[in-house]
Amino acid sequence: AFHEALFVMLSRDNALLGHGMQCAASEHVLDVLNEQIGTNFECFASPLNCRWPMYCSAFPDTDVKFGSKGSFFDFYPTSGSYEVNPPFIESIMIGAVEHIENLLRDKESMGLSFAVIVPGWTEIVAFQKL
Repeated sequence: AFHEALFVMLSRDNALLGHGMQCAASEHVLDVLNEQIGTNFECFASPLNCRWPMYCSAFPDTDVKFGSKGSFFDFYPTSGSYEVNPPFIESIMIGAVEHIENLLRDKESMGLSFAVIVPGWTEIVAFQKL
């Protein structure tokens, strides 16, 4: 079962041309976020590039076997600090910002924060919303 899950996960990664569509934050950046604001969860990662054991990913059906907590869009934390570095695809970035806004509006949320990494493309809606 492990080898089958590994094959599917690697095949999907390869189908995406073997690389992401974002600028991944370095380990140093993630360590600073952890030290300064307690971030220890990546909202857009994969089994191949996660820094911490808990993360959300694009393919929960196979990635859950490697520690994924599912899609960020189906993730509803009420506390904690999270790193959000979505793929630099406008619809995904807008969706991430809107999901964060909804999470922060939730009356159950206490002490919830997000460190968001998106390009400084001032003309895109996600950047403007942030």
